[in-house]
Amino acid sequence: MTAAPRETTGAPVGPAANRITRSAALLIGAIGVLLGPAVGREAWEQARFLEWWWTPLAFTTVFGTCLVLAALSFSISPRAVRGLCGAVCGGILLSIVVLPLAIRDPALHDDPFWLLRTVALGAAGVLVWRPRVATAVLVLVVGGGALANGWLQGGVRWLPLVLDFTRNFGIAGLLTWGLFTVVRAAATLDEESVRAERDAAEVAAADAKSRERARFSAIIHDEVMSTLLDASRGRDSTALGRLAHRALGRFDEFRRSGEEGGELDAFGAIGTLRATVSAINPGITFRAKRLTGFARLQVPADVGDAIAAALAEAVRNSLRHGGGIGRRVRREVTVTVGTGALRVEMRDDGAGFDAETVPVHRLGVRRSILARMADLPGGAAFVESAPGQGTTVTLVWVHPSVDEEQPDARPEVPVGAHPPERWDLRGLLGLRGAQGALVTAVLLATIASMSVSNIRSIPGHQTGILVAYAAIAVAAVVTLAIDTDPFPWPVAAAVAAVGPVSAALAYDHVGPEQVHEFVWTIYAFSVVLCFLAVRGRSGYATASIVAATLVAVFALGLGVRGVALSMTPLIIVVAGTLMAAIARSNLRALRQLADESAARAAAQATLRAQGEERARQLERLDERARPMLERIAAGDGLTEAERHESRVLEAELRDSLRAPTLTTGGLVAATRGARSRGVEVLLLDDGGLADAPEALTATVLEEVAQQLDKANAGTITVRILPRGRHVLATILVDAPDEMRRIEIGHDGTTRTLVDHG
Repeated sequence: MTAAPRETTGAPVGPAANRITRSAALLIGAIGVLLGPAVGREAWEQARFLEWWWTPLAFTTVFGTCLVLAALSFSISPRAVRGLCGAVCGGILLSIVVLPLAIRDPALHDDPFWLLRTVALGAAGVLVWRPRVATAVLVLVVGGGALANGWLQGGVRWLPLVLDFTRNFGIAGLLTWGLFTVVRAAATLDEESVRAERDAAEVAAADAKSRERARFSAIIHDEVMSTLLDASRGRDSTALGRLAHRALGRFDEFRRSGEEGGELDAFGAIGTLRATVSAINPGITFRAKRLTGFARLQVPADVGDAIAAALAEAVRNSLRHGGGIGRRVRREVTVTVGTGALRVEMRDDGAGFDAETVPVHRLGVRRSILARMADLPGGAAFVESAPGQGTTVTLVWVHPSVDEEQPDARPEVPVGAHPPERWDLRGLLGLRGAQGALVTAVLLATIASMSVSNIRSIPGHQTGILVAYAAIAVAAVVTLAIDTDPFPWPVAAAVAAVGPVSAALAYDHVGPEQVHEFVWTIYAFSVVLCFLAVRGRSGYATASIVAATLVAVFALGLGVRGVALSMTPLIIVVAGTLMAAIARSNLRALRQLADESAARAAAQATLRAQGEERARQLERLDERARPMLERIAAGDGLTEAERHESRVLEAELRDSLRAPTLTTGGLVAATRGARSRGVEVLLLDDGGLADAPEALTATVLEEVAQQLDKANAGTITVRILPRGRHVLATILVDAPDEMRRIEIGHDGTTRTLVDHG
């Protein structure tokens, strides 16, 4: 089971956060690897303004580290990955710190220093440090880069410094925010996985214990209680010995059930059911029908045992209660097997019964047939009967794989769309609500900063530039605001068209000699296209940046230089595409892994709970029932005292099935004492005490024990009523001289009604 991640740290502590952090580190490394060639020509040309050693040092510490990070992010330890991410930030800061020692001729003028283009790599800090520390490091990296640009351009001027800082901090900050939210979502997924595993294990354990108790209840009723009841009635010792041996054999089968498995084919299943019927009464007619595909039937051994036990109970009930008056009863069992399914029908033409009149404390049909089959995946049972019209018991089992092969009734999900409950990248990246408004504000501020730089670089073209950036701002808001996934393709096409159009508007009648640092509109719009790629429309984003680059090359007359000036914007779009791909693929896979982990936890908890419950139940049966069963199995006949003990033991076992809440140690002793004095005791539990406080439960048990201790004859019926009734429990005392009804309320108070009739 995974450890819960700590939300305040950037370091991964769970498998999902670890995997996402490695993927994010790969993204940072890939951006650095792409930036290296993009700024290589500028770095070579600008090296003449610096000492010989600085450019190789900076290139190696920044891009060399990124190359190593991209190559090793999934093959080294998490600590080493975080160390390399920290080294990327450290490499940029080191280059900035030693830059003043390396400047020979600060004469770049209007051309940007290549190192400024790398400051977005400072986002790697969010994978290493806490958010506040990572933000401080990013401010140092971006601020240092802006200062370095001013140093190389002949002196730091405040307005260019502010514009350089806001522009680059906006881009780096948006990248940092994206990485932070994805890693935080992965950490949340780790927490959810821990909770899901724990909850799945608890539910599976409770269900496994319930099923195991149901299996033992069935064997107690079918094998143990019936043997003890027959023993108390003085049945033939030889027949009793066979029944006792069978019951003890079932104990041993349960001990081995956790160790052995296997399956029965169609013939094996038919043979098992035939043997079951024959062992009880070989005179019952048995028929088998084999449908097309029956040879492919495979029945798990435990399923076969459960069906056989349910059939045995149906046969015994027919023999005990189905006898017609003055006529012979015909009984017939028909087994039908087909592809992945089995049907058993036990039919008689005997006395029949009205199911509505069967007392609640009669457990044969309810527990040993209906509940037993309902507990089987794919199992069901049906009982049809009426007075004088016989009884038909039908047992049906369908292999679960047959259901899985049926067409999925869920609505089809369109290609490229992901169910919102499983995946919502827009929400994941914090693009909704207050966080979404903040991201939009940062994006618009970054665009505004670039518009100012654009106006300063081309004086006299304010109108065209302002119109172009207004269109870019509208495209940015539309891209972030539309809450539809996938992002509508007509809107995506309209947004993508803004890129080349804005470049043409802002640079209309501008000569190529006037373009120095960037084609600013392309640079600004690339950040919008990054978000368009994140919204799942990377194809439109790529087409837009290519079209804008073609405008720069041909319409603006920049030629090959237009391609070079568009490299950084292109890398920004690629970064958005990679981020979306990483987030989608990783988190979708991680959610699947989390589900599988919860399933494994549930399976392990099931096995553990089954084993524990099996051991507990077997210990209880060994202590209470085995000595008497072994005495009966000896076949020497029972004394009167032993027959009485068999009757009391059968009643106590019946109590444990019908009223488990009323079978505590002290109450068992009181019940046994009352029965030894000739009192008939009937205990029924309909679940009203399931959620009751311990003090209230103790009050009820104490009142029941007092009534049992006072009784010397007659009948006492104790019933815990269903939840929701105005009375919690009733005790009906039918004594020779009076009848009392004691009602226990939900507050623990008692009310006694006496009839001296």
